[in-house]
Amino acid sequence: MLEGDLPFCKRPDSIEQILNQVLPPDDSSLQFSTVGAGHTAELSRTLQQLYERYVEKYSGRVHYPSRDDEEVWAVFKKPLEERQVIGSLKPKKIVAPDYEYEFKRAMKNEVWHAYEPVSFDLMEASSILDKANNWMGRLTNLAESEEQFRPYLLIGAPRDPKLQTAFTKAQNILHKTPAKPQLVKESEAEEFAESLSQEIKERSG
Repeated sequence: MLEGDLPFCKRPDSIEQILNQVLPPDDSSLQFSTVGAGHTAELSRTLQQLYERYVEKYSGRVHYPSRDDEEVWAVFKKPLEERQVIGSLKPKKIVAPDYEYEFKRAMKNEVWHAYEPVSFDLMEASSILDKANNWMGRLTNLAESEEQFRPYLLIGAPRDPKLQTAFTKAQNILHKTPAKPQLVKESEAEEFAESLSQEIKERSG
């Protein structure tokens, strides 16, 4: 098949010979990398993963740029500003025996309610899971604080449909921490802002 499709002078003995005949090694900017090897128990699955990573990723599919935490916060900020809630939020540091963390936005209503935007709108599934695990560790440590608090994670979902499974797993990971964070999605931003507004009115009324 290869001999019919490509003008090989002789039957190649190795992948290196094939690559050298397709693209001779020289000083040009386009070169093949060094041939590597590996082991896999599922060849078809591994080939598919490699194809997605090195080929499909750069094909003509829709590109979804990642968003950082502050870009997700902007979605929640607008309805909070409309209801004049922003002024009631202030930084609060939660101190535990082995760890401490300052939430940029918190409000006290019997106990501290801490609000933190967390973007899971990232490029790779592994990045989403890593971020969820980092937050699980953070909240697990903070749960040992003598000061009671309730964490609210204002989460941004990935726009890439292929990352929805990773996003679901990320939420499952976050629910495992003893801090029991409340996860608020962007689609709930209006409802969330109204709820905070009512809390403030009841407290001041």
